[in-house]
Amino acid sequence: MLRSRRVVGALVGALAALLALGPGLAPGYLLFYDMVFVPDLALSERTLGTDGSVPRAVPNDVVVALLSLALPGWLVQKLLLVLVLVGVGAGVAGLVRTRLAAAVAALVACWNPYLVERLAIGHWGFLLGYAVLPWVATSAAAARDGTGRDRLRLGGVLLLATLTGSTGSVLALLLALVVLAVPGGGASLRARLPVAAWAGVCWLLLNAVWWLPFMTITGSFEPDPGGVAAFRSRADTPYGVVGSLLTGGGIWNQGVWLPDRQSAVLAGVALVLVVACVAVWCASRGWRAGPAQLGVAVTGAVGLAVAALSAVGGGALVESIVLNLPGGGLLRDSQKFVALWMVFVALAAGVSAERLRALVLARGGGRAVALALGGAVGVVSLLTLPSLAWGATGRWTAVDYPADHRAVAAQLEQAPPGAVAVFPWTLYRRYAWNDQRVVLDPWQRLLSRQVVVNDDLPLSDRVVRGEDPTADAIGAALRRGGDTAPVLREHGIRYALVLADQPPGPGVPRLPDARVIASTPDLRLYDLGPVDPARAEPSTTHPPGWISYAIAGSGVICLLLGGTSLLRWRSQRKTDADHSPAR
Repeated sequence: MLRSRRVVGALVGALAALLALGPGLAPGYLLFYDMVFVPDLALSERTLGTDGSVPRAVPNDVVVALLSLALPGWLVQKLLLVLVLVGVGAGVAGLVRTRLAAAVAALVACWNPYLVERLAIGHWGFLLGYAVLPWVATSAAAARDGTGRDRLRLGGVLLLATLTGSTGSVLALLLALVVLAVPGGGASLRARLPVAAWAGVCWLLLNAVWWLPFMTITGSFEPDPGGVAAFRSRADTPYGVVGSLLTGGGIWNQGVWLPDRQSAVLAGVALVLVVACVAVWCASRGWRAGPAQLGVAVTGAVGLAVAALSAVGGGALVESIVLNLPGGGLLRDSQKFVALWMVFVALAAGVSAERLRALVLARGGGRAVALALGGAVGVVSLLTLPSLAWGATGRWTAVDYPADHRAVAAQLEQAPPGAVAVFPWTLYRRYAWNDQRVVLDPWQRLLSRQVVVNDDLPLSDRVVRGEDPTADAIGAALRRGGDTAPVLREHGIRYALVLADQPPGPGVPRLPDARVIASTPDLRLYDLGPVDPARAEPSTTHPPGWISYAIAGSGVICLLLGGTSLLRWRSQRKTDADHSPAR
């Protein structure tokens, strides 16, 4: 029965992916905001997170690079995006008890403001982490009083969460620990403590690939205090921040809000639907369905509270945590914690659909009518976000990188040592060949060598200061004016790539003595001459970065050995109990 529910959820997820991505599933790349995939992402020091920069995309970029060894980059992107919807659909289906509930829960999990806003801003790693969450809940529930195999399965799911990046992994650990801790089930709390401790140790070791470099690097710069206010949750509906968060929205970037969210009618229907489904779950005493449902509900409430904290009276507290506590930066974009809430909302929607079906049948209604009314819960959710359909009504279309971009990238890969700086000096680009969509500068992924870009983040009302001292020095030189080449060469930059197809504005260097080595209507590549070899080929042996992979490897060993030991420990306890004299 569980397998059939999983299949139903996966099919709903696949249909939702087809309907939501639409033209974006064609060959080519979806490029908008942080959604940047390239034809062949190299396993460079930046990709691995061992170059000394902030490891924001570690280890999910490693996964993309490894998949790109066998598949084209555009196909890797489409597979990962479809996997988000199929994975979360099948995952939430395992939290409910009937196929109707599985279909409705999967539809709500695949078609909600959290998913669409994070997809629109390009946070595909966040979404993969979101897709893993319901699997964490069911695995942790089985591991509470199950066999060693169940505990190994929990460890495997935590490993999958690690591959999605820091956000997904942190949310997964929180959910796993809560499911292991909540009351209910057969095992006592004392018996569950070794499982929780083992899961926590495995998680700590596996995730060293991002937290160890991050902890050592962030001590060298001061985070921008304005970042907390810039990334706090915002009201994307007429119903305020809390109303927006309850329905799964509230992301800080207004540029990715769908027009449906500003509709008082559509947003109001979504809000009523969420409140009603949660009320039905509570009235049906859903917490008694098992620790998985109860754990999902508790962490969902926690995620909602964290998302609201920075925007509703807790801004000073969040700012203090972000600025002063190691790892506190995870709270900066607090709306991402709504992922936990949306898993609970999907669960509550599935339970509500089944309760409505049972009520109609109890009152003498036909099975077809009961099924239709139960399914209407999911349909209403679908209708509250009509603009998501067919690639956000055609706005998400697949494109390919122009031939001159590929040619210049290939030329630079064969060029003598030296870093590359990309101008105009802005972090995001608008290309005519990409329909003028805002996209993160792709050259850091198009090239395997060091690429320096302006890492200041421009927002509608402020600029959040970046973290790269080299980029800061180049920005200062551009503001001073004059020949920029000496500053570039001082920082090991031999090549300046000027994008002539960008909107006019400041940030183009003056390079009177530089030699043009490639020129197309859209690109000009300058060679500033040889630079200091020590700067042209900076050390790639950043110790914390490489040590972190050794620690993660020990985490895999801990996962296997610890799970086997737990299996033997449980078997020994059972044997001892069977041979103990009766009292």
